[in-house]
Amino acid sequence: MFDILTEMFDRPGNAFTALPFWFWNDTLDRDELLRQVDDFHKKGVNGFIIHPRMGMQVEGGYLGETYLDLVEACVAAAKKRRMLVMLYDEAMYPSGSAHGMVVKSNPLFAARALYAKPTGSYTLAEGEDAQLRMALQFDADGKLTDVRTDDDEIPEDYVWYDFILGFTGGTIRGITPDEEDGKPNAPAAADLLNPEATAAFIASTHEVYYNRLREEFGTVITGIFTDEPSLTGRCAKMGKTVTDESGRITETHKISWTYDFHETFGACGGDARMLAALLFPPAEKRWARDGKYYYDAALRQGLLEAYYKPLQDWCLHHGIALTGHPAGSQDIGMEEAFDIPGQDLVWRMIEPGTELTSPDSPLAKCSADMARHKGISRNLCEALGVCGKAGNPWDMTAAEMMWYLNFLFARGVNMISPHAFYYSLKTPLQSNERPPDVGPGNIWWDQYKPLAGYIKRMSWLNSTNTNNPHAVVLCDGDMMPVHAVKPLYEMGYTFNYLTMEQLENRVRVHDGKLYIDRYCYDTLLIDSRIRLTPSLVRKIGEFVTQGGRMHRGSDFGDFMKKNVKKTSWFDAQNPDIRFVHLTKSGYPFFLLFNEGDTWARGHLVTDKSGACRRFDPFTGKTETVYAELCDDGLQFPVEIAPWSVTILGMNTDILPELGRNPVETLTEIVSLSDTRRSFAYTPAENKTVRLCFREVHDRVDVVINGQSAGVVLYKPYRLDITPLLKDGENTVEWTVTGSMANTYGTPVETGIVGASVEIYTVE
Repeated sequence: MFDILTEMFDRPGNAFTALPFWFWNDTLDRDELLRQVDDFHKKGVNGFIIHPRMGMQVEGGYLGETYLDLVEACVAAAKKRRMLVMLYDEAMYPSGSAHGMVVKSNPLFAARALYAKPTGSYTLAEGEDAQLRMALQFDADGKLTDVRTDDDEIPEDYVWYDFILGFTGGTIRGITPDEEDGKPNAPAAADLLNPEATAAFIASTHEVYYNRLREEFGTVITGIFTDEPSLTGRCAKMGKTVTDESGRITETHKISWTYDFHETFGACGGDARMLAALLFPPAEKRWARDGKYYYDAALRQGLLEAYYKPLQDWCLHHGIALTGHPAGSQDIGMEEAFDIPGQDLVWRMIEPGTELTSPDSPLAKCSADMARHKGISRNLCEALGVCGKAGNPWDMTAAEMMWYLNFLFARGVNMISPHAFYYSLKTPLQSNERPPDVGPGNIWWDQYKPLAGYIKRMSWLNSTNTNNPHAVVLCDGDMMPVHAVKPLYEMGYTFNYLTMEQLENRVRVHDGKLYIDRYCYDTLLIDSRIRLTPSLVRKIGEFVTQGGRMHRGSDFGDFMKKNVKKTSWFDAQNPDIRFVHLTKSGYPFFLLFNEGDTWARGHLVTDKSGACRRFDPFTGKTETVYAELCDDGLQFPVEIAPWSVTILGMNTDILPELGRNPVETLTEIVSLSDTRRSFAYTPAENKTVRLCFREVHDRVDVVINGQSAGVVLYKPYRLDITPLLKDGENTVEWTVTGSMANTYGTPVETGIVGASVEIYTVE
């Protein structure tokens, strides 16, 4: 079986392909679209997500007959090549409005909001509706002190207010310049808390696609992508609190709301005082704190029930998956409705150095851990969009792209949706719209096939496995602890996030352990900010009474170090190494990711026993790693280059191969420069020679003795040139290609720093 896994790693199949956003962002030509599909396929990109985007022009417009003809042609071309297609449900984003068609079908379907005015002091605008009436009491400072909802014996110092259901005025980004944020024709955002508006969205979008492409649903077309739905829409006009000369509030700011939403708010724990405290400053701060907590819970429940669940049900009945991602990086509760849970890594919200501290840093585990606990094999991340340097988004290197991909893989993501491959870069309208192009429009495109293979192999390895967690970390629906888990990453402890809803409704407690799907936990970690319900306290108490470990605090590292023993680890563990122990088809795999800038060298130490091989995700090849005996079992030498991963897999069906692993000793360094591009060399079987660069800006094509030696794009900027060398003098030539920022953005440095030839003796 292990041999089969080795073969699958080498050729994992199209199911694990990158699925790029394909920006349809210009006047569309059928022949050019089909040429690009073929180009994707030749580069090992065996799927795409059709994404109508700013600049798209086609006769009849979005979802018109000509547009659908082009979609159908691309789907047919994908089918011919055994590629996969996902449909995107909007033009452009956020999702849910069908390019404004939902609101055009019924103006009352526009995104709604609640605000308050004194009773009798106003005239309702068209479409507005007074939903509730409350009598409010204020102290001398204008702070809310009491709320009454009955009409009997209201004291004279109370003021009656009507709570009015109005509109947010929010929009979405459209596909023509006059539909951009703030422009007069920006499509109106829909009320995503209203299931009738969602039904109109499905009828306008999903049903249109299905009526044209039904034969390909569930085969070529595997899913529909919904993108960060927003309750307010963009550029929403939520107002502000207004007072008269006496200090009386004459109009409040707005909050997201819809028809009868007070019932959802009440079911989640909110009451009249808390609702009033969302709009009026309360004297009792607890009202506002509790109101915000239950309001957020109500919004999550309302969005799940009115928007996500209808989409999921529609996809289920049409043989495809619902995927995409919610608006927030920590919105793990929303992931419940996705058949392929997803997240979004854009805008450089995480970058080297902030991967453990950014509020957005849980995003990868947000989707991965939801998939794990739902028993789903795949989870997705839209990645790389606007991840260039601040102020110069086209300035993103291939090395940085690899860092981001490995950041995601280290946390369990196994479906990559690169943002984005551009149909056109013809004018600034195309090239300046959320760059960079991370595919055909960039300097690495002719070298993309090895990267496409890398993505497939890492995605395959991360699928259908368990990650052997040491603990489970409790989180709320939109709050995933960040700082408390930082020591776990740094110390090599694996953990998964578990939502309170899952713990309450899906976890089974037995014999001091928490069981959910294929996972079993004996250690529960709870951030001190998590608000526990009485029923959860009882369930956690049952777990602890039976012998389970529970720790509540703001730093989990010390507790884990004192109470949980690791059976596999990296003995030179440092804060930049992410240690991952997977079990795939019963066999252990160890992945060591280096998120830092320096080499890490040491040993994998494990109590697992078997023959070990090193897996290369770029080539698909494997090589033997010999075991060494140690006090804790076996150890295997490991070195992890900066921004790279080392993978060891173990065949536990056979005995470990004991022996001495080859050791490389650096015996000579030859510095190269513009004036010196040659070196003398005497070949020998025990020698390895590498061309090394300290820095590369941003691509180097290398020629050795007149023959192409390859391309340097990724850290540590090294190239094995041994096979191309001859006895005597050897010539080295290189050509440097700079960043696409020099074409579409602000020019940046081009060139290399510190070129050298390193000669090693292997013993």
